[in-house]
Amino acid sequence: MAKDKLSPMMQQYLDIKDSYQDCILFFRLGDFYEMFYEDAKTASRELELTLTGKNCGQEERAPMCGVPFHSADTYIARLVEKGYKVAICEQVEDPAAAKGIVRREVIQIVTPGTVTSQTMLNEKENNYLASVYMDKRGMSISYCDISTGELYTTEESRSLNLYEDVLNELAKINAREIMINEALAESCDQEEIKAVTGGFLFVMNDAYYNPKSSEDAIRAQFGGLSLTALGLAGRELCTLSLGALLAYLLETQKQSLSQLTRCQFYEMGRHMSLDKATLRNLEITETLYDKRVQGSLLGVLDKTATAMGSRKMKQWLREPLNNAAEINGRLDAVEFLTENPMVENNIREALKQVYDFERLAGRVASGNANGKDLVALKSSVGVLPEIKECLSYADTPLLTLLSEQIHDLSPIYSLIDAAVTDDPPFTIKDGGVIKDGYSEALDNLKFSIKDGKQWIAGLENAERERTGIKNLKVGFNKVFGYYIDVTKSNTHLVPEDYIRKQTLVNNERYITPELKEMENLVLGAESQINQLEYELFTAVRMEIQQYIRQIQETSQAIAQLDVLCSFARVSSRLGYVKPVIDDSFELQIEKGRHPVIEQMTGGGLFVSNDTYLNNTDTSMLVITGPNMAGKSTYMRQTALIVLMAQAGCFVPCQSAKIGVVDRIFTRIGASDNLTQGQSTFFVEMSELAYILSCAKDRSLIILDEIGRGTRTYDGL
Repeated sequence: MAKDKLSPMMQQYLDIKDSYQDCILFFRLGDFYEMFYEDAKTASRELELTLTGKNCGQEERAPMCGVPFHSADTYIARLVEKGYKVAICEQVEDPAAAKGIVRREVIQIVTPGTVTSQTMLNEKENNYLASVYMDKRGMSISYCDISTGELYTTEESRSLNLYEDVLNELAKINAREIMINEALAESCDQEEIKAVTGGFLFVMNDAYYNPKSSEDAIRAQFGGLSLTALGLAGRELCTLSLGALLAYLLETQKQSLSQLTRCQFYEMGRHMSLDKATLRNLEITETLYDKRVQGSLLGVLDKTATAMGSRKMKQWLREPLNNAAEINGRLDAVEFLTENPMVENNIREALKQVYDFERLAGRVASGNANGKDLVALKSSVGVLPEIKECLSYADTPLLTLLSEQIHDLSPIYSLIDAAVTDDPPFTIKDGGVIKDGYSEALDNLKFSIKDGKQWIAGLENAERERTGIKNLKVGFNKVFGYYIDVTKSNTHLVPEDYIRKQTLVNNERYITPELKEMENLVLGAESQINQLEYELFTAVRMEIQQYIRQIQETSQAIAQLDVLCSFARVSSRLGYVKPVIDDSFELQIEKGRHPVIEQMTGGGLFVSNDTYLNNTDTSMLVITGPNMAGKSTYMRQTALIVLMAQAGCFVPCQSAKIGVVDRIFTRIGASDNLTQGQSTFFVEMSELAYILSCAKDRSLIILDEIGRGTRTYDGL
């Protein structure tokens, strides 16, 4: 396309678009974001917008569509939900001061895994971006949620099934967007990764996974700390996946990532390993067929009071512990809360006043928090002393630790209380966000226009008396400023000193020299007031940024406390009992019940059953019986009871003794993969082969309908 024939604005558009070929470019023109050419065709199709055209110096009009800037988040969210990347291009200089065309730059790229806008996020879901690196040495996964500041990394080199480990870890993380290196892209089934994770997959250039640039990106993010200080010394694969992740975030966010205050390395064996099939078949966080929370284990257990707690609950159910001491620490905390219902109730009532200040901290750190965000943060911080007071009665190590992790954030409360009005506007550039008495300079400016505003307020009555026009009105709008409005039937009564300003269908609008003078005084001072308020607010926000680490640690403690209270409440109401957890090789459940189905039977009777397994004489149970006898229910309830116990919750039975399980495997139902030439029997045998190659002496395996469709003895 010959750019020299285009208008200067379209030349600017195409120059910027050249650098963002993989994005839909939202190009700011006045009060709209406009899209052109292929971007316009895509957006009009996906967003159901009218496709128009624009003269740009060529014979054919350029395809064009647009959206109002004030509602752009809704449209961006819909595009990102479909897997598109959106580059937001803004005017970066005052049009009034610009010589020639206004300078524009891309200020942010919004992708499925880098969403930060409140309107685009699900408050009960983490929005993870994952970076995967895999080569002949092993694999590493790093992932983060930039809205909360969580950042994790892990690596594995000893496994015989690295690709399966990658799939299972990604299924557990439930990442919205996944970056993979070219070598992995060439050796894996990309469609399988998309199907298993439900995320959007992007193959990244190997330049992202360069050892030196990766280390530089990590050191730059964490204030020059060495890899040793960050716990990443000798973890070369982690360095590559984490460095690529941070480089991509800086590239898309175009600002410092101060909400990412630390990176947590975790060993993949620290938690019970749940593969993709188990997460799906046991319906832990959503039902198998209609993908709803109601009808899943999460739907029964999640009675959390905060969005942070709900996200943490989901994480704990996807990542049960496999260390007996840690599990018993959670169970002891739940036991204390069930035995002290008043304490649990008081904590819960306080938690109801806590906003999602994990994400509030993220918005403060990224400079996106507005006045309402700070008021919400103040409200959340204000109830922390009450929560700590409740925890002072606790005598379990975990609750004591959580109390210690809830920091004293009273300086934040005092600062926001002194500076920000109780009901601030959504925008921080239009004034009304800073309290009277916080700034002497601001108060003086406000006082200087007080007389002018009073004069304008009294002008309407004064002019009605002077002119005899009973329906005369004094008004204001942002385009024309102040004006005197007179109906056309009364224009013969207008005095000589009235100057016509605007003609409408039924009215004439005027101004007087005195009103013009007062308008200049008031609007000039208001502009200064709004600018000073903006500067004061950003200074307050920057001061709060010093506490980001403490806010994040506090919010993590609050989230865990919320989950423990939810476990206690559900356990008390549904008659769950505390299991005995140890390092034995024994699984003993007396009168076990399925936690979900017993709630769905309503007033019906759920028949409880016993289970006993050990690693010597009773390591396998073969369950037989007619159709609809409850075989699958019994098998699944055993797995769910073990999972609940190791997540730290009481369990639905009369008593339970559980030797720690390292993995739960499930092989359930009949399915085929005919497009790959794989029959039902082939799929079943492949899944069984995977289980047998990965299972260890502490693994719990559920095989439901194995060998189905074959003759009896072949199946056995």
